[in-house]
Amino acid sequence: MFEVNSTVWDFYKSYDGKDGYTRSNGSYMGAKAEDIFIAEVPVSEYTDAVRDSYDAYSDAAIVVFSRVGGEGSDMPTGDFGDGTKYLSLQEQEKDVLREIQDSGKFDKVIALINTSNAMELGWVDQEEYGIDACIWIGGVGQSGARAVAKALCGEINPSGHLADTYAADSFSSPAMQNFGDFTFTNASEIEAQIGADNNGTKYVVYAEGIYVGYRYYETRYADSVLDPAGTNAASSAGAFMGDTWNYTDEVCYSFGYGLSYGAEDGQPYQQEIRSAQMGDDGLTLTVEVTNTGTAAGKSVVQVYLQQPYTAGGIEKSAVQLAAFAKTDVLQPGESCQVELTVDRQDMASYDYKDAKTYVLDAGDYYFALGNGAHDALNNILAARGKTVADGMDYEGDAALTYRWSNPAKELLNQSYSGNEITNRLDSASLEYYGYETGYLTRSDWTTFPETYTDLTATDEMIADIDAEGSYEPGSSDISSIITGQDNQMTLAKMTGVAFDDTEAWDKILNQLTVDEMVKIVTGSGLSPIPSIAYPAMFMKDGPQGNNQRTYTEDGSTATGYCGEVVRASTFNTELLRRVGEAMGEDWLRTDTEGAYTPAVNIHRTPYAGRNFEYFSEDGYLSGQMALVEVEGLQSKGIIPYIKHFALNDQETNRQGICTFSNEQAIREIYLKAFEAAFTEGAVKGTMGSFNRIGCTWSGACAGLMKDIVRTEWGSTAIIDTDIAINTTLQSVFAGLENGSTMWATSGTVFYAHVINQASTDAKLLENLREACHIILYNLADSIGVNGLSPTAHVVETTPYWEAAAYAVIAVLAVIDLAAVVVLVRGSLGKKKEA
Repeated sequence: MFEVNSTVWDFYKSYDGKDGYTRSNGSYMGAKAEDIFIAEVPVSEYTDAVRDSYDAYSDAAIVVFSRVGGEGSDMPTGDFGDGTKYLSLQEQEKDVLREIQDSGKFDKVIALINTSNAMELGWVDQEEYGIDACIWIGGVGQSGARAVAKALCGEINPSGHLADTYAADSFSSPAMQNFGDFTFTNASEIEAQIGADNNGTKYVVYAEGIYVGYRYYETRYADSVLDPAGTNAASSAGAFMGDTWNYTDEVCYSFGYGLSYGAEDGQPYQQEIRSAQMGDDGLTLTVEVTNTGTAAGKSVVQVYLQQPYTAGGIEKSAVQLAAFAKTDVLQPGESCQVELTVDRQDMASYDYKDAKTYVLDAGDYYFALGNGAHDALNNILAARGKTVADGMDYEGDAALTYRWSNPAKELLNQSYSGNEITNRLDSASLEYYGYETGYLTRSDWTTFPETYTDLTATDEMIADIDAEGSYEPGSSDISSIITGQDNQMTLAKMTGVAFDDTEAWDKILNQLTVDEMVKIVTGSGLSPIPSIAYPAMFMKDGPQGNNQRTYTEDGSTATGYCGEVVRASTFNTELLRRVGEAMGEDWLRTDTEGAYTPAVNIHRTPYAGRNFEYFSEDGYLSGQMALVEVEGLQSKGIIPYIKHFALNDQETNRQGICTFSNEQAIREIYLKAFEAAFTEGAVKGTMGSFNRIGCTWSGACAGLMKDIVRTEWGSTAIIDTDIAINTTLQSVFAGLENGSTMWATSGTVFYAHVINQASTDAKLLENLREACHIILYNLADSIGVNGLSPTAHVVETTPYWEAAAYAVIAVLAVIDLAAVVVLVRGSLGKKKEA
């Protein structure tokens, strides 16, 4: 039962100060720092009535701290509308906490952290602010606030764990040193050679390598215990909270950390390893969990891995999440056993320099339980004979670890499809173009990255940036390609037909005309194709639900779900599967065949604008959550377009930015978030990204789209673009040649760009045909064919609003042809939120 202080509520709700105090993150797309406001009301404006009301509501003061991200722009890292350093506590917020403390009126002060981005939370334990309890709630969706209320009053027992590291200084990660806006020194030369539409003048360098999030903080901590002098782990390089680096100063809460009710220390669950068995496929671990507390609740079992590491060899994190599971509700005193498996492939590291594949090194592998990455690491360090005397911040428990010794080095170079795993993305690194990145290495922490400025694009880089220019047309003789046959085939007849049933697919593909193939590929499936009884289909965002659409039966609005980072913090794959199924029902009931979800890019830094709709800083956790959501969606006949594939980990300059990294980091961190959905989940679709992999637009990156997706992962998924913005960056010719299949809601601009050449370019026509094969194969097993009989016909009609739009465009065309182009592009941008 809650009674809300109506005086304070009304004051905040109706207050209209001279500057206005309305929180804002600026516009949805491209927010400017000066337009972003936290807008906390200054305590100097509090009225006597507000202060007099404290006495009647003195049992608890609940203070909500919010930060908001969005698509198209990242959070400000400097000054903004009413503060500086967006993820730190602002002066006006500090004043509110001091006001509460100084009043001496409140029995408890509770902080709710209402943000999907990792705030600086060092203040939570500072005496001057008097915080008694703190709950991170993230973005709660349309109804999650009810759960927050239930947790506050003890009706439900919180059991979540953090999906990100919460650092004391939000600038302190190595990735933050190369995050934001960077321009090639010869930007004008790039634009002169390939045009401004190519968006090829910006870049970002992932100089941190694999040391993203907890992999950095925990690994540096481990080295400060194991070999502080030899690795310079305690040096000043990268120290943000003191003269030298110290984990306790640098990190507030580790990845995977979480507390529950039922024990004074917030940790009411005892976990014990009951058995461990290493087999050919990996480790099977049985863990017994006992609720030793006084309240019923769920426990998360987290298994972390430490691999053998040799300085100068393959870079390895000192600890990494390798398996997890959530128990059912355990009553006080109740126990259960949980079985977890660690796949052998997940125990390996990717050696992009020498072996050019995954390597399982010889040596000792440690597996540990723990309340987060740091707790598990301390348990491993204890198993290795270390104590607080060696620099640990607290003693570990060696009994919560299992050691396996691998007698000999192994190459794990066979992919999910049975094909070879080898380097596919050499061109993603600056080294490919003759530069030295200087990646962070744990063998010497003084390699902590500096900001990578003054980068000049070479002639080879400029040529690769020009995707359109890289395409070489094929023969003008297209006579060998059959089009327009009348084989009496329909899309509904292809339901359940195997992808490699060449005879069956040839019949329906031969039926398509050139015009129809171009419409399917450049039209995002939105136009009907009467010749094969293909109905118009619709795709819509997104990770937070399809709540811009209404249910067909009653017109009510579909559900708005909580942010993905909140879902990830449950560490509950069964719950996430049910979320996927519920989302599938929403898409089904709103007559929407495609879902631009889940989004699985990495929280590379805390300031990325779309962290709210991505799961985590950890690729493994992200990948496991994505897998079950995809399975849930596809169980309802929906085509999920898992996004944004790949390395779209910041919004700044996302349209065309050159993203440089090494293949180990790409595979172990960024592609890890997608891999399970493609392989185990057989996802039917993916949305590509605007950015470039190295200098090559992601949609035309053969190493990514053909070699990894098709060859290694064995996927037949539709590879859709992010919303098609221009034909120069997102070249249809180069994209089709290198693995992409569909251009999202591109409309007439892309159709007109392709149609003429398709009639005189045999290679392009073959690529269009294969793209249609992939698109139709997936749509034939979706809700798009619900209600269609194998003999059904589709008639193409023009809705009244479309006819009117064409009339307007025709008039405008007479006035100014250039204005038509602007209008079309502008209207297209509103059809889909990528």
